[in-house]
Amino acid sequence: MKVSLFLILKLITACLCLYLIVIAFRWGIASTYYFQTNALLERWNDDRASLTIESYQQAKEAIEKAVNFHPEHNHYIHTQGRVLHWGIIVGAEKKSRYSDVGSLYLAATKTRPYWSETWTDLARLNAYLYGMNEKTRSYVAKSRATGRYTQHVMFTVSKIYLANWDYLSNEDKRSYILVVHDSFLKEYRLKEQLALAKKYNKLQMVCLLLYKSQYVEEANIKALKLRFCE
Repeated sequence: MKVSLFLILKLITACLCLYLIVIAFRWGIASTYYFQTNALLERWNDDRASLTIESYQQAKEAIEKAVNFHPEHNHYIHTQGRVLHWGIIVGAEKKSRYSDVGSLYLAATKTRPYWSETWTDLARLNAYLYGMNEKTRSYVAKSRATGRYTQHVMFTVSKIYLANWDYLSNEDKRSYILVVHDSFLKEYRLKEQLALAKKYNKLQMVCLLLYKSQYVEEANIKALKLRFCE
């Protein structure tokens, strides 16, 4: 009886080890396909001309394999949404698939609700499709809550506000000024934020809002006028 129990335990242990080996193998393959995809995404971000239907298909196949080998991995799901988004941009996918992009982003937030980049992607997508509505505001708020001082969040959120300026409420404008105010912590970020406002032909208006803001100290207002706004 003791021998039989020992053999059973040994068999169970062997099966468990085999299972873990298979899982590790699958995850390793998934990681390889993910890095292939990510390399293409980075190339597209740096050089839009490198985005072709052929390179899109390559990325699409790679990320689909990554998700197939590791379907619970939220970052792979998020990346799949990003790849599909690029596919629409290059014309390889129909615009009706924007809803699938949003669904993939939302699926990624279910198991990773504190990853700010997913929320900024959702905010940017929703703003592009529907403007500054309540969903966009909600995604912006979640972006700020999870990554307030990260460069990605600060500049993506600012672009959303500036691109939709004519449709912003007074509360929206106050929220935007808070984003700019956060940039006072690092001068180069403030300079970049105001350069972004200038790009959208909103520099003088943004400066006026900063002058009136309760969050900006008098000394900072003088510096703004001298160095950036006049």
